[in-house]
Amino acid sequence: MLFGLLGLTLLGGPNALAQEFKDIRLASGFDLQTAQYAAEGRHLLIWIPSKYGVRAGHPEFGSAVQREGIDFWLIDLHTSYRAPRGRHAYEQFRSQHIKELIDHAVLNGWQSIVLGGESRGAALAMQAARQWQIENPGCTALKGMLFYHPHLIDGHTAIGERADFLPIARSTNLPIYLFQPQHSSKYLHSQELVEQLQLGGTAVYFHFLPGVRGGFHIRPAAHISPREAEERDLVGERIRHAVNLLARLPSPKRAAVPAVDPTRARPAEVAEQGALTPLRTDQVPPLRLVDGSGQWFDLAEHPGEVILVNFWASWCNPCVKEIASLTRLVERFEGQPFRVLAVNVGESTAHVAAFFQELGISPNFDVLFDLDGEAARAWKVYAVPSTYLLDRQQGRRYGHRGALRWDQSSVVDTVQDLLQ
Repeated sequence: MLFGLLGLTLLGGPNALAQEFKDIRLASGFDLQTAQYAAEGRHLLIWIPSKYGVRAGHPEFGSAVQREGIDFWLIDLHTSYRAPRGRHAYEQFRSQHIKELIDHAVLNGWQSIVLGGESRGAALAMQAARQWQIENPGCTALKGMLFYHPHLIDGHTAIGERADFLPIARSTNLPIYLFQPQHSSKYLHSQELVEQLQLGGTAVYFHFLPGVRGGFHIRPAAHISPREAEERDLVGERIRHAVNLLARLPSPKRAAVPAVDPTRARPAEVAEQGALTPLRTDQVPPLRLVDGSGQWFDLAEHPGEVILVNFWASWCNPCVKEIASLTRLVERFEGQPFRVLAVNVGESTAHVAAFFQELGISPNFDVLFDLDGEAARAWKVYAVPSTYLLDRQQGRRYGHRGALRWDQSSVVDTVQDLLQ
């Protein structure tokens, strides 16, 4: 379900400040650090940050929710577990402790609780919610979940393979409200995620945020665009709308029966960092897109060339770092039937032109525009940058997910072999 823009209504009065982080002693004896933003006492939103933990923008985010009359508890998992920032910290975090925090809230009188989070925090929240449902059949205090750009992909998806989703994505029946920024690799496969969630029987409300990047709601004010600033001014009201919607929906009285993904693929091998991954030599999907001059480029009209197809976006720092080496690679094979196609995902020609101008870049490769992400989905792109190297028969011979120095000797030798 796609929602349009909502009007902005802020409650009057000065901004209330959060309490300092304090330990909550859980039933297991574990101390979980939280900051509590007290409001009207009707609805409680418990928030799990991403792999980066609590960031400088979270207090402002919590205050925006608080001003809309929603109590907000921000969990500092990294400090509680003395864990370093990064995705590996989630290997230490236990959903049992989040479940016990929900118990703590219910024991303190909360009867309208929404569990929320960002990116990898979504999986932990969903696992905790399921545990709570199993241990509390018939109780409807947990109304649903609310996430920003949730990361629910299982493991690493090798280039050219279909992603597997975590089993918890198919084991949830609580209603879920998703906020998905456009400029995020997770947007490309949000439809697949919604389908996975629906397998478990959940109602999914999908709120698309055009023109903004993931994490916009907690970035420093100096590092967000006018469009992102506009959207951030609406954060509190949008969350109030979502929480009120979830609170009105009928609450399931028992946990979902886990569903099986009928299309689940075998886990792919992880490519060695810094190396191209050999792929099955299959023919590529169609690629017909507009270039910066408004002309159509059709891959099918370029047989006999070795072609490197690079999916990228200007908001992706690793993508930007690749540009110089892609330029040098093109120069290295000047005059030979070799071509680089830089497929921009989700950004306008005017935006990309301004981006190149700001950085003083004059691309010596073809820049194509995949505005709706259809090509990226067809080419199984789950993250940017993602790159394929095609042989002269337009078979996918190699791929790489992530940034690479494209003029390194191993890549140059591989291109040379394909040309011969």
